[in-house]
Amino acid sequence: MVYMQDGRQGDVVRQIPLFSVKYKDVFHLRNLYVMMHELLLEEGWLGFDNEQTDLTSHSDIETLYSENVFQKGIHFGGKEMWVWWRAQRHQIARPSQYFLDTLDIDWHGDRLSNTEIVHQGKKMGLQFGEIEIFFRARIISDIDHRWEKDWFLKHFKRIYEHRLMHANLEKREKELWRDVYRIQSKVKAYLNLRTWMPTPELFHPQLYGYEGGLPHKPDSFPTSGAEE
Repeated sequence: MVYMQDGRQGDVVRQIPLFSVKYKDVFHLRNLYVMMHELLLEEGWLGFDNEQTDLTSHSDIETLYSENVFQKGIHFGGKEMWVWWRAQRHQIARPSQYFLDTLDIDWHGDRLSNTEIVHQGKKMGLQFGEIEIFFRARIISDIDHRWEKDWFLKHFKRIYEHRLMHANLEKREKELWRDVYRIQSKVKAYLNLRTWMPTPELFHPQLYGYEGGLPHKPDSFPTSGAEE
């Protein structure tokens, strides 16, 4: 049994092997935030407070933002950052109230510090340090344990999952593996491109985490690419 972000219960019937991206160099943290939010929206991933058909909002996907600032001498110095994203996705082609895909994305930044480069004659505020991103995907069954709580359906739960839906689950697991692998590959490619230019403004409200300017947003990190 597993508890999801919105408090509902379910059972893990399939779990995808853990994917991760590790990068140590100069990068633009805000641009990476924006790119990954847009990427998840394109892939159909939503926060747990959104309706299944709402593909325009992402304000609830971030469930944790934590940072610590260390001084050199006692520590290597810089900032350490933890970010948790929790997302869900119903299969649009085969919507089901019984099965649900979930995706946990955990960010860990270490020894982060601000730096500047000159790009096309302009100073640009960037971050230098190490960042690691983990992707953990699962298929959850029997949402809210509706079958488990039903005196009649609970007797058919195992037969339904392991016999009637076995082929469907095998296919769904492979599709989920490919989807998470594609997200990981795009994040890797983005970081290796060393994309520093400012990203355009988004069409949907920027209400979340580091990007949105909430109280926990680190003031020492620049919010735009160029600084005068």
